[in-house]
Amino acid sequence: MQKLQPDMSDRIYAARMLCVLCMMYVHVPSGIDAEAVIYTFEPGRFDHWLEAFLVEGPGRAGAALLSVVSGFLVARTLLQPQASITRLYARRFKSTVLPMLFWGLLVYSIYTILSQSKDTFLTDLSGWLDHINVVLFLTETPYGPTMHLGFLRDLFVCVLLSPLLLFLLRRAALPLMLLLGGLYVFVHEQQLVVILRPLVIFAFSLGMLLTLRQSKMDALDRFWAWFLGGSVLCTFLIMWVNGGGLSGAVEFFAAREMSFQESILYPICRLFGSLAIWTLLPKILSQPVRRLVKLGSAYLFAAFCSHHLMLTITFQALWEPLLGARESYVYIVWFILAPLLAFVLAVVMVKLAVLVAPPMAVLITGGRIDQGDSVIAGWFKRFRARPASKVATYENSDEADAPLPQPQNLATSVPERTEAVQ
Repeated sequence: MQKLQPDMSDRIYAARMLCVLCMMYVHVPSGIDAEAVIYTFEPGRFDHWLEAFLVEGPGRAGAALLSVVSGFLVARTLLQPQASITRLYARRFKSTVLPMLFWGLLVYSIYTILSQSKDTFLTDLSGWLDHINVVLFLTETPYGPTMHLGFLRDLFVCVLLSPLLLFLLRRAALPLMLLLGGLYVFVHEQQLVVILRPLVIFAFSLGMLLTLRQSKMDALDRFWAWFLGGSVLCTFLIMWVNGGGLSGAVEFFAAREMSFQESILYPICRLFGSLAIWTLLPKILSQPVRRLVKLGSAYLFAAFCSHHLMLTITFQALWEPLLGARESYVYIVWFILAPLLAFVLAVVMVKLAVLVAPPMAVLITGGRIDQGDSVIAGWFKRFRARPASKVATYENSDEADAPLPQPQNLATSVPERTEAVQ
């Protein structure tokens, strides 16, 4: 299999960064229960329209495109002549599960302490399994400040299943995709347990199929305007339905214990949204943007894992006491800038960890600072700087198939090992 061209590698870096930043909009704290927020065309509040558009549009499309890209890259790894499934599993456990556990336990510990003096999301948990699910997501993804980490759990399960998925896609691609698509459209209450969000395994398998068929990943670029227009229209339609539109269709699905939004609107909107993001990237990937994306990629995973906690602390300690919650007309400024703030806080946090406790920097970034063969063993090794002229791509990175971006050339203050996978 041919290596990815530099332009395609750059596009994957940029797609992941844009998707992660957009996904953060779904979790921006507002001072009220997020489950009580209905994203609709609220009369007289254009700022709430903009908030609703960012959440229901690009915010919900990001997970789908990330899953497709991850499946695409995992399939490329498995199809290499000397591919090692056990090494793939080990790498992904270190780069995905270990940081998921760290961040989950950190959040759980903080809220356990807070629960001694006030009600938190932990107060509503009834049994021991509910508490375990906050960190491990064994049977469900509890609503709360760790829920975004459940995405990593499902991606890791997809990696574990990837050899089986590859086998089935080679022999029965259409029946498999129809089955997974049906689960995505009709199963919404986390009944499957193995995969909590069927969207992830469906999109992951689609990415693997694109690799198997050797599809041209830029073949649809000329239709970017159609995808963008479709994404905008679908998002507006969701906002209208959230406000009471198409009530007959909503009631029809509800009578059959289904959701019109989850079964019809969200899948269509995620399709158009993912394609819009992917096909728009060549329009914005100038050389300065490419350099910024590559420099920031090392910190993106930490930003994804920490954004809910860091934004909640910042909002409750600083923004809300000074400027108010969601009903304030300046809240939209906080909302729009929140993903960038979460990213900046992650950069500061990682850089401090590199200076004070390099092993912690390795852990909180999922090994994306030091790409050694073993995260645990790497803690006790000296960091080795890479030559500045060495430029990595997804084909020679030790985390070529990781769910979130890897650094191509970090600053000299953040040394990095280099060791090719293939």
